[in-house]
Amino acid sequence: MKKTFKIIAALLGLLLVVVLIIPLLFNPDDYKGEVEQLVKEATGRELAINDEIELSLFPWIGIRVGEVELGSAPHLANEQFARIESAEIKLRLLPLLTQRLEVGTVKLHGLRLDLTVAPDGTTNWDDLTTAPQPAPTTQGDSETSADSTAASSGVTLAALAIGGLHVDDAEVSYTDHGSDLHYAVRQLSLKTGPLSLGAPLEVAFSSQFEASQPAISGTLELQTSIQVDLHNERYRFNATTLAATLNGATLPGGTTTLDLVAEIDLDMRQQSAALSSFELESYGLTLSGALDVNQLQGEPTFNGNLHLAEFNPGTVMPALDIELPETADATALSRMQLAFAVDGSLDQYRLHQLMVKVDESHIDGDVQLVMGDASLPAVKYALTIDQIDADRYLPPPVADEENAPAAAPATGQVTPASPAMAGAAATTLPLETLRELDLNGTLNIGKLKFSGLHLSEIRTEMDASAGVIRLHPLSAELYQGQYRGDLRLDVRGDHPKIALNESLKQIHVGPLLKDYMGEEKVRGVGNVQAKLTASGETPDMIISTLNGEVKLEFVDGAIKDVNIVQMVREAQARLKGEPVPPASTELQDTDFAEMMATLNITNGVVKNRDLSIKSPYLRVAGEGQASLVNESIDYLAKVVISKTEQGQGGAELDSLRGLTLPVRIGGTFDKPQFKLELGDLLKAEADKALAREKAKLKAKLEQQKAEEKAALEQKLAAEKERLKREAKDKLKELFNR
Repeated sequence: MKKTFKIIAALLGLLLVVVLIIPLLFNPDDYKGEVEQLVKEATGRELAINDEIELSLFPWIGIRVGEVELGSAPHLANEQFARIESAEIKLRLLPLLTQRLEVGTVKLHGLRLDLTVAPDGTTNWDDLTTAPQPAPTTQGDSETSADSTAASSGVTLAALAIGGLHVDDAEVSYTDHGSDLHYAVRQLSLKTGPLSLGAPLEVAFSSQFEASQPAISGTLELQTSIQVDLHNERYRFNATTLAATLNGATLPGGTTTLDLVAEIDLDMRQQSAALSSFELESYGLTLSGALDVNQLQGEPTFNGNLHLAEFNPGTVMPALDIELPETADATALSRMQLAFAVDGSLDQYRLHQLMVKVDESHIDGDVQLVMGDASLPAVKYALTIDQIDADRYLPPPVADEENAPAAAPATGQVTPASPAMAGAAATTLPLETLRELDLNGTLNIGKLKFSGLHLSEIRTEMDASAGVIRLHPLSAELYQGQYRGDLRLDVRGDHPKIALNESLKQIHVGPLLKDYMGEEKVRGVGNVQAKLTASGETPDMIISTLNGEVKLEFVDGAIKDVNIVQMVREAQARLKGEPVPPASTELQDTDFAEMMATLNITNGVVKNRDLSIKSPYLRVAGEGQASLVNESIDYLAKVVISKTEQGQGGAELDSLRGLTLPVRIGGTFDKPQFKLELGDLLKAEADKALAREKAKLKAKLEQQKAEEKAALEQKLAAEKERLKREAKDKLKELFNR
């Protein structure tokens, strides 16, 4: 015990001597010149210690130095390289006696560091990074030396404790004269907690920065807690927060803020990084999730889960300088949300478990993208949409200035656009983009509303590559019937070529036309088969080059607001010279049991020669044409009254049975006009009346001739009888003499 006390007393005495006597005998300023010369010899650069060096010994061995400058390489003598306004480092004295190195807070104030790259690629720090060549050793000596060094370093590092690092008012600039790049960090502040192996390191960092390419500036604040495992080369950043403000003309809106919260695990031995529990906020968007990255120094691969919280595109997109299209429904594009799992590399990646919400629509599926030499990636997809009202997202209908409709109620309900409006809203096909498409996938939609039409159970499959795009098979359920289709688009030539092969079966056409055009012009259950081709990149070009055939079959229907019975009654009255009867308030349509027609289309002109409409009292045939280009109609229907007395008004038309009534259909698609052509009908009736009169006259003449002949014959017979009597009387007289 006494021995231990003597040792402690001796150590305290030694410390007292060091503290009291060494400062009297040792002046660190006396060695400034030697230090400057050593730096000169080692680096070839000038070191200038412009202020006094202060020394302290207890309880810390400390050195504080004022302004120090390190010049540039000799060939860049006129350029500034590095300067500090002051620096301070302290070592705790007593732990040195137990081979422990305890360093106080290292302080660095007013650092100025200018890094430059010359036009020829040389830098002003090349001479400082030349590593000394190690002395040659044998393999055995190398292993021994390495083990010895590792062991020594391990002991030193294990016994090392640093109270922290404080850097304030620092500036670092980087200028590349060859590429005209300039980056600068100003008002840099870095503060750490105690540095000790096995314990987390608390770090707080802040700075201002600016860059020339892109031209951007801002502020940055970072806080984190770092766990370092040097043996396994693993670094974990816990509770990391990053807050930044960015300013620049290239940024949407010119300025933005960015806030990040994350846990980061960096494993350099495994070449991996894990970003977990992160949340990034900017421009009103919040992205969260987890992401793992592997092969950091090779071709990185990644996988993770990302979630973009619900936001309002109507406010977020304009903030990003993205102009949203004007929509028919002002409430459209007001809610959006996105989530997906991702895995792959920078060359190809897959988004699976995809979930997108847009307003009331939910989209689920899988998308794979492969980046190649083309400007667009190759895409494979399998997507499902539960329901979507596409009319909400179409451009608003163009109001007719002369006959503008009343303003739509502000309830989100959309008035269906007419085909003309839809055509006007269409734009030129993006041929270059279409030629670059490499798509393969399926899209299923539970319910769809488009141009007023209601479809369900939609199935589409697309294959697009090398300028040829095919949608097949296409199928949908609509209006109690089915749609099947095959669409091809070939954009390899100067003008795209389109081919359609479509069919509609058992479609209730009345509700369909009601939804599409706003009124039921035809009712009935129908089948439609269409095979069409066209070419061109604009709607007008496509319509004007449309060719092909369409077959129509309808049963149990009616032509709405076309009262052929009334037309027949009017014709009957005019033929009789009677007043035209008033139109019936009950019978405004023309019923039919069957309607069939074949439409032959040539360059946008539709011709028909085999119209056949059958009803219990009428038979209608017709021929004519309609122009899809100017939406005009020129058609002549021929109505024949049937012999039956059953059906719509049939009993009243007995006198016109067998009579052909021509009905001329003209006008436009929106406003068709129907007119009974009485001219030919009256001429035919006049010809019939004349023939009847001729027959009567002929019969009268023949009767008159017969009567005259009979009278003449009777007269001749009487004369003959008279002559016979006279002759007989003369003979009697002659013989009686």
